[in-house]
Amino acid sequence: MNQVSRIQILPDLLIKKIAAGEVVERPASVVKELVENAIDAGATRVALTIEDGGRQLIRVTDDGCGMTPEELSLAIIQHATSKVTQEDDLYHIGTMGFRGEALASISSVSKLRIVSRRPDAVEAHELRMVADTVESSQAAGAPPGTTVEVRDLFFNVPARRKFLRAAPTEVGHINEQLIRMALPNPQIGFELTNNGRVTQNLPRCDSRLQRIQKYYGPELSEALMHVTREERGVRLEAFLAPPTQSRATSQWQYAFVNGRFIRDKSLMHAMREAYRGLTEPNRFAVVFLFIDLAPEDVDVNVHPTKIEVRWADRNLIHSQVLSALRETLLSHDLTPRLNTDRASQPVDPQEQSRVRQEMAEWLKTQQPRGPSDAPAFGDSTGNDSFGNGSSGGSGSGMPSRLAGSPVGGDPMATWQALYGRPGQENAASGDLASEAFAPNGGFDRVDQLAGSAAGLSSVRAMQMHNLYLVIETDDGILIVDQHALHERVMYELFKERIASGKLESQRLLLPETFSVTADEMARIEAHAELFDRLGIEAVPFGTDTVAVQSFPTVLKDTDVGRFMRDLLDKLAQRSGDTTTDVVLDDMLSMMACKAAVKAGDSLTQEEIDALMKQRHLIDKSTSCPHGRPTMLSLSKADLNRQFHRT
Repeated sequence: MNQVSRIQILPDLLIKKIAAGEVVERPASVVKELVENAIDAGATRVALTIEDGGRQLIRVTDDGCGMTPEELSLAIIQHATSKVTQEDDLYHIGTMGFRGEALASISSVSKLRIVSRRPDAVEAHELRMVADTVESSQAAGAPPGTTVEVRDLFFNVPARRKFLRAAPTEVGHINEQLIRMALPNPQIGFELTNNGRVTQNLPRCDSRLQRIQKYYGPELSEALMHVTREERGVRLEAFLAPPTQSRATSQWQYAFVNGRFIRDKSLMHAMREAYRGLTEPNRFAVVFLFIDLAPEDVDVNVHPTKIEVRWADRNLIHSQVLSALRETLLSHDLTPRLNTDRASQPVDPQEQSRVRQEMAEWLKTQQPRGPSDAPAFGDSTGNDSFGNGSSGGSGSGMPSRLAGSPVGGDPMATWQALYGRPGQENAASGDLASEAFAPNGGFDRVDQLAGSAAGLSSVRAMQMHNLYLVIETDDGILIVDQHALHERVMYELFKERIASGKLESQRLLLPETFSVTADEMARIEAHAELFDRLGIEAVPFGTDTVAVQSFPTVLKDTDVGRFMRDLLDKLAQRSGDTTTDVVLDDMLSMMACKAAVKAGDSLTQEEIDALMKQRHLIDKSTSCPHGRPTMLSLSKADLNRQFHRT
């Protein structure tokens, strides 16, 4: 009796959907595959259009070599490619793509339209597909090049579509994928249009440094140190920032091999070792690393995403990168320089005085936003973030007469030239923030919370090495880490304050401006409510600059620009939990760390006494918000044993 075989050959569409699970993880994966195809086609300009974070539409248009109608019909077939013809080609891969899986996988989970035309052809050809089925194939009118349009991504895979993140998060991933391909290819112009608005415009340029400057701004690019080296078949180019430009996460470390972005543990280790002893342990250096070597010396055929590689000689690559970066750092003066934030262009004193007075009068009419106010970015009334009408003016959100400032079209340069580094107004008289967070870091609030702490020894604590506090107890001695304990105290105060509304803030006398990427601008917009609860009012100031108008009172001595960058980096790490209390708790921990006294700070006896009292007024005083111990106890019995008195 014949039995039915339990082993079945899967249908073609199911095979493609399974393959799509690895190749097409999210909209950013589609963008990566399509832009890589455009680069391989020799494009000099790539235009990307997305809607609803890529769910509804992803369109990539290039001016590359295009395809004939016959090539177009083959391009959508799985494992059909023009980049690999024989087995040996796998060991000499010189293109971004080579697997022949992208278009077939994308077409199986979307509604696909491709229009392509060769430069020597009279007309273009259009192909339309829905879930692996060709709906139409016909002649069309289009300029030379290729346009690939992907609509309703994952419309037939509801489980995958369900787990896509919010649109701003998906846009952030798309921005990251685009810059990963734009950095090593300055000869190609890139443009991103999101929901009808151009959010990125990276024109063709002559060098990678110019591309970095265009995307990340002059503040970072002008601080970068450049190094090139060619040895033993490995050509290396790197742009590395001084330790003062370090960031809160490793996302600012980019490594490229033959123009391909990769994540490699050996390269990350080399970067970390190069900066060892120069940056704080929890900080990450900013490095842009470009490596070129023979294709046979690196295997990129490891994973469908092509983000992992294997080296023929990993130790050689590691040593080359480490030595190049370390020697560059040691050969430069890394002493932090005083930055007055003044533009170098001459400014007419009368014009400066006029605009300063105008801005001062205008700022007097503005109030920090309360919990019930609209988010910091544009609201539903059509007004911009500064309360001006959205029509007319220079488009920067500033009073219209600022458009003719002598510095020119750069809003950051204009602001800094006119005002220098912003200062702050004094906190309002009687404001709880000025009492709870006085210059001594919040110690004054102890007496308000509870008189004297019960059980505290009458013997005063003593500060040692401006780091530890030592106090006699009934049973021995207690050693306290002043930063860790104060960090826990501030964290608990922040939690109490957030529970009742939001943190106290004060308006900056002149807003602090800093450059942001398109991804960071979208992140600020998406987290407007969170920023409001933290007492931060950040508004757009041009297309690539943000002005912080109000800032938490407790962080008045903090570098606003650096704090905001760290905050945005932390939010990028928490992109999957943007609506949960986990994000808020993470932000409060970070703020507590910034606000607490530091190791090396000399405290007065009154401050020491106040801090020791606060230890009894909070829960979990034995550890800081990050889990480090705040104090160690040494009993008399332990001391007796050490001195052999037992």
